[in-house]
Amino acid sequence: MSENVRESLREEEVKKIVEIMDDEYNMSKVADMIKDNKIEFEFGGKQYRVRLLNSKEKDDLDTLRRKKFGNLLQDKDILLEKDLIRIYKERGIDVDSIDKKIRQIQIQISAVQYKMGVVLENNGGDTVLNTYKNEVVTLKQQMYELIIQKNHLLNFSLENQLKNYEAKIISYLSLEVKQGDTWVKAYTNIDNFLVSDEKLINMTVSYSLALHY
Repeated sequence: MSENVRESLREEEVKKIVEIMDDEYNMSKVADMIKDNKIEFEFGGKQYRVRLLNSKEKDDLDTLRRKKFGNLLQDKDILLEKDLIRIYKERGIDVDSIDKKIRQIQIQISAVQYKMGVVLENNGGDTVLNTYKNEVVTLKQQMYELIIQKNHLLNFSLENQLKNYEAKIISYLSLEVKQGDTWVKAYTNIDNFLVSDEKLINMTVSYSLALHY
């Protein structure tokens, strides 16, 4: 199989992942879902929400993150990101160039968002505003594809393993379920959260990261 064919297949795979994320978790609508620093959603007939962490939960996050970091550091089969990037470069794959493209798109998005602000301030009309909105959506799609490609390449680095686990910690700590008129912690510990329904985990992580970052 030629390298061009492989690259084409990778691009198709990335596009499918982005489409699934958008369809499954309504990521394109997530901004509209945020109310009072919370995102509510339904799953399995129950009402859930994610919210910002309080001071105690941030301490719990640091404790769990340090514990995971210590465990990863002892695993000699896990490479640091810089070592993995060096190995990729020796094999003709430039991860740094992907980072550069992501930064360039972020600059483009900021520029378009600035234009949107000017249009809103001057009552420029819905047609122009929608054009800019569509441009932002397209740019974000391109950025997400690059981020997914980079994450795929660096998935097994120590830093990425820690980052992925941190995302799940934040999600576990911020997830609540509604019982009657009261919101309570959905899970008493992270181990119970990690063995729950995979789709619920993915939804929670997606919404939680959108809220926190």
